[in-house]
Amino acid sequence: MTEFPFPPDELARRLSQNLAARPNGLVLTVSSPALARTPDGPALTLRLTAQPADETWDLAIPLDPVDLTLAPQALVAVLRANIEEWWDCKDAEPHLAAWGHRLN
Repeated sequence: MTEFPFPPDELARRLSQNLAARPNGLVLTVSSPALARTPDGPALTLRLTAQPADETWDLAIPLDPVDLTLAPQALVAVLRANIEEWWDCKDAEPHLAAWGHRLN
């Protein structure tokens, strides 16, 4: 399986650094990103925290195999957009909600 162009800590930093603050003032932070194989294909698994709400989520974001061929900065932009879309739509879109599991 293809690897990400950055080590996990660097990928987490790059994904977190430009995540837009949500309209309710929450700040999202990524940790523990990894490339995983799922029955539906490759996925980015990660832990997402939302502060100051003190929420922690495990996510498995499906990847198009083409995503893994993108330039590093483009891949980060796509992944960041997917994280933000999931956060904003998880309560209204069941197929997106299925990507995440709240831990607390």
